[in-house]
Amino acid sequence: LAPAHPQSQLLCIQTARGASGRVRRAPHPVGGDLMGCSLGQQGCAWQASCALQLLSCIVPQEPIMCSAAMCEAAVAKKLEQYAAQCEANRSDLCALDPRDFVQQVIKGKVSVDDGDWVQPLFRRGEDGEWKLRGLEVLYRMSDARRVPFPAFVNFVKAASDQTSNPDGDLRNAFEAHTSASLRRVDERLTSFGERRLEGMSSAGLLTAVNVTAKQLPAIVRLPLRNPKLLAVEETEYDAEPQDLTELRIQVWRKFGALSLDDVKPALSDLEAAGGPLDYAPPVAPNGAAFKVLAPRYRHDLEFARRFIEDFRQARRVNPHARGDLKFDEEFCCYLIGVGHAPFARDAMLAWRQKQGDMSDRIRRCGVALIRDALAAGMGICFEVSFDDADVQWLTALIPELDRSLVKQGGQSGSAALPHSMTAEALLASRCVVEV
Repeated sequence: LAPAHPQSQLLCIQTARGASGRVRRAPHPVGGDLMGCSLGQQGCAWQASCALQLLSCIVPQEPIMCSAAMCEAAVAKKLEQYAAQCEANRSDLCALDPRDFVQQVIKGKVSVDDGDWVQPLFRRGEDGEWKLRGLEVLYRMSDARRVPFPAFVNFVKAASDQTSNPDGDLRNAFEAHTSASLRRVDERLTSFGERRLEGMSSAGLLTAVNVTAKQLPAIVRLPLRNPKLLAVEETEYDAEPQDLTELRIQVWRKFGALSLDDVKPALSDLEAAGGPLDYAPPVAPNGAAFKVLAPRYRHDLEFARRFIEDFRQARRVNPHARGDLKFDEEFCCYLIGVGHAPFARDAMLAWRQKQGDMSDRIRRCGVALIRDALAAGMGICFEVSFDDADVQWLTALIPELDRSLVKQGGQSGSAALPHSMTAEALLASRCVVEV
């Protein structure tokens, strides 16, 4: 393990069994690097009765990381190294229609780890560094950076309310895939071992799976061994079912967290916030309209506020409930001027110069929503890789956002890692060491 940040005071949590056989824990200082405990040199308060079983180094008040190996740059290096040796997705499989995709790829188990790959989520630590905060399951076949396009996208569309008449068999296949993914991730977590799971639990490191609103009843019924280490992200693919608030409360009760995915404003939100609109979309270098806001959108700002109210209600009966609002790329383009496209910054800067009033209105709406979410105890995730300077105006305006802001992907961008590899590739660096 790499040495901890020089300003971090480390604690060694020692697990030992006394004569009674009961497990006891006691913190004591550790000197030097993280490769070993200096008890043998400095002496242990438990003397010869100390049978050291687990060494877990934790930064006080920052339990997520203690090793420089888990900072954003180090994690990105690991993912980039893996992505560089990945095979491209097979073009014939990427071109399959939805039904053939289900039969040949999903049921055929063509994808590595059955498509369960994970992308890192980062949050800023007390030392100012962005550090691993969680993992999100994304679908990948063999290419670490790309979904099998357009096959998977077309499958999800045909199997959900993204189309006006979704196919019943495909909808069932989509729900079955989501449930199976959750079970597989849960089983792999169990295989990581009790000691590693203890470290993940104490760090609050959750693995999130995307679930549509209409799939929530199915996942609530799933028998899982590690539900508190799993998080759910409610996607915008389906219209809301009946009793959505109660379903969400059940999810918060069972799982480690529930977040609202892909939040962005619709033109209706902006009109309600400031009257008639004078809106023209940004323009890409080829002259095409770029990131055009829709008149209506399922996960708009009004829907997000309803989610916040549901979270408040859940917190009244479950004070440990966790959740984020996840601002999608389009919202990030308008709010902080950052997107995935290499030309996004220039395009959004040019748009802001032409449509300053609209830009200010969107920013006011975004700031108000962030404040509402933070006041409820939620976090905010930007689904783009941004620089500190991009959000400096936001954190100056809302100082409490600084420790509640999450970035998705970070320097590794869209790269993901097969879930089965995370234990050795990422979690082994998490200061959880068998001695």
